[in-house]
Amino acid sequence: MSTRPKILCAAVAAAGWLAVGTAAAAPVTYTTFVVTDVSLGGRFFHNASVYLKFVGDTADVQAFNVTASSGKSGSGWQITKGTASVEIISGRRVIRANFLPDQILVAFDSENGGAGFSSLVGSDHHVEAGYPLGMTGTTIWSLPDLVTTGVWSGHAWSCIGYPPALRGTGRCGDPAAYPLHTDHGPFVIHMPYFATNAAGTIFDDFEGALNDALFSVLVGP
Repeated sequence: MSTRPKILCAAVAAAGWLAVGTAAAAPVTYTTFVVTDVSLGGRFFHNASVYLKFVGDTADVQAFNVTASSGKSGSGWQITKGTASVEIISGRRVIRANFLPDQILVAFDSENGGAGFSSLVGSDHHVEAGYPLGMTGTTIWSLPDLVTTGVWSGHAWSCIGYPPALRGTGRCGDPAAYPLHTDHGPFVIHMPYFATNAAGTIFDDFEGALNDALFSVLVGP
């Protein structure tokens, strides 16, 4: 199996981005859906339906073309300006929370074929490309950009330290050490479904994720 990274968004924020012209400005909403384990404000929810939403404007979608210190390159699109929220459905309970500013971005690495919600975490405000929810494979490969309405699917990664195999660890970091801050307390999303090799490590940065998610783009009001 290939261990080529499918999301290189970590290099984006580290190296900056290149602004280019986009389509006429219009509201845009990005949504991901996954069934997984999360906690919010100290309450844990097992196999909950989780919707992450980011609302922005197409005028703020920026192109990037960067090379990380490892020598791996990435190029595509990202949007950092907007508002992000989460909805958790567990049984009859529906919980909604808004993320505090400057934590969530949406990115699409068209060179390597990954897209989803990335984050800025920790005391150093570093980028976690595959957290809270990055996606690889299946139809996400056909995502054209971040300004075209549609729905795509992909393998779901909620991985601190993505890509784990390429980085040599084969493991994701503890997400509880990097909570995302909301108006309802700290939010943590887990990655309980992944495949390992004989050594007990995630064997591949693509097939290693055993869960799937949906990613949608809606341009317009």
